[in-house]
Amino acid sequence: MRYQQVLLLLVCIGVLSVSCMKDEEPRSPVVTIISPGNGFNLALPDTLRVIVDVSGEAPVNSVSFTITDADGIPVGDVLSVVPSANPARIEVDLPLISEFIESGEHTLTVQANSNGVKGKDYRQLNILATPLRLRRVLVISQPDANTVNISIIDSTGALSLANTLQMDLGGAVVSSTAQLIGITGTVQGSLLALASDGVQVDWQKPNMGNSGMVWFTSLDLGDDRRIYSGTADGSVRGYNARSGSTEFVSNISDNYRSTNAQVVAEKVVVAQVDQTGSAWRLGVYQASSGALIADQFLDKDVTGLFRRDDEHLLLFGDRNDQGVVEDRNIAGGGWEPRTWNSTITAVEQVDANTYLVALNSGSLERFTYSNAGSLTLANIANVHDLSLDPVSGTVYAAAGTDVLQVDPQNGQVLATWSIGSEVRYVLPLLNR
Repeated sequence: MRYQQVLLLLVCIGVLSVSCMKDEEPRSPVVTIISPGNGFNLALPDTLRVIVDVSGEAPVNSVSFTITDADGIPVGDVLSVVPSANPARIEVDLPLISEFIESGEHTLTVQANSNGVKGKDYRQLNILATPLRLRRVLVISQPDANTVNISIIDSTGALSLANTLQMDLGGAVVSSTAQLIGITGTVQGSLLALASDGVQVDWQKPNMGNSGMVWFTSLDLGDDRRIYSGTADGSVRGYNARSGSTEFVSNISDNYRSTNAQVVAEKVVVAQVDQTGSAWRLGVYQASSGALIADQFLDKDVTGLFRRDDEHLLLFGDRNDQGVVEDRNIAGGGWEPRTWNSTITAVEQVDANTYLVALNSGSLERFTYSNAGSLTLANIANVHDLSLDPVSGTVYAAAGTDVLQVDPQNGQVLATWSIGSEVRYVLPLLNR
């Protein structure tokens, strides 16, 4: 009997040992970047030679090479190769010519995949990008309610009509990193991502409205380079500007619609108005998941949202026929540095401390955050949009049927273009 008990114990130990061996996780493949070294400097355009050693207990299926910016956003295509041996030394050339790439610290990540188990190595790169230049100014105008014209002011100042679209107009943005224009309708027009020539459609999202109901309610370009669009189904979606793939979805408050979206430190802040157009609130969502973080009531209409720092934004809007700027903590609460005796029609940020504010009265104001001061620069009627050209430091204004180039320091009008129909948006497109 004792012999049988001992034998049973040995069998159990053996079974447990085999089970433990089966449950043991396979080890990650080993990745070692030989070159470049940490802190390697590049001046674009250039080609980065990467040398890496990889090995694994099991065969290494693939090795990927990615360069990301300080926000973790890839600045070019991901290169993937299959090693010819195990272990293996791999040498690849990564061309760095993308207009996504800006000056600053970037990260090279090399990742090896071995039957689903991954190993990584990293290097920090210091990249000096080619200086930006103004490629063209895109002018979006409306001859009538169901027609949209796209005109181009080229780098020499010459004006030409690029395209005419049979649609209504709800919003327009330009992405210099993706080199495209985003345009939405409201009731009938789709969300179109057009190439920088204003003609070719790179991708689009259909208008799901029916029976004359508004579908697209807002269009914004986030600081994270996504295009954010609000829709009448109570959603805000963030699209990859280059591909149109959906990278963000959030559901806003019931019976509200999005009017503005801004990105602040991994959060998407959305201004919302109810169906009567009278009740406003602010929703704060996690940029990675779309989960609701905070829901706040507002006592003013919203014209523009601008990030001030990781915890605050400047909210420009109207209350009781007055223009208001609120320094708002995105966790809730704030104070109002300035009010104007007229409603706001357009706002643009010139630098971290300076904003141009167009009032319905025709006054163009330069608002300075540090001292809450406001200086009248000029009197320009019927301003629908203001856009900064960071290369020249000037601001383009959509004023009635004209586009004006304005010096934000003294209000001087440097150039004027007559478009011939009501200008709704003026959008400088940059490249390198």
